[in-house]
Amino acid sequence: MGAVRNLLILVALSVAAVASGVGLRTTLKASEARAATAAEWSGDAAQFVALVLTNDTLVIAMPDQLDVVGCGALIDRAVTNPKIVGKIEAAGFSAIKSGSRREKI
Repeated sequence: MGAVRNLLILVALSVAAVASGVGLRTTLKASEARAATAAEWSGDAAQFVALVLTNDTLVIAMPDQLDVVGCGALIDRAVTNPKIVGKIEAAGFSAIKSGSRREKI
């Protein structure tokens, strides 16, 4: 009876490990896609980078990152513009950050 129980536990753990691996692979692919999207959006005026463990925060680096007012204005424009919010959400990001300011989308 104990051997059957141990076998069932091992089977359950194996199934959980496979499911976890598939979930992790899916998360990593989505993370890589967000990083690629951020890189595509980059230009001379601003660089876009996907950060955090799952790359779900879009970070905007501008040439004058010390311009706190400019960074704040950029975030304000982004989060109040439905078209921009839609593009950011469609790319899989859940937050946007510039300088020290971070806003959830």
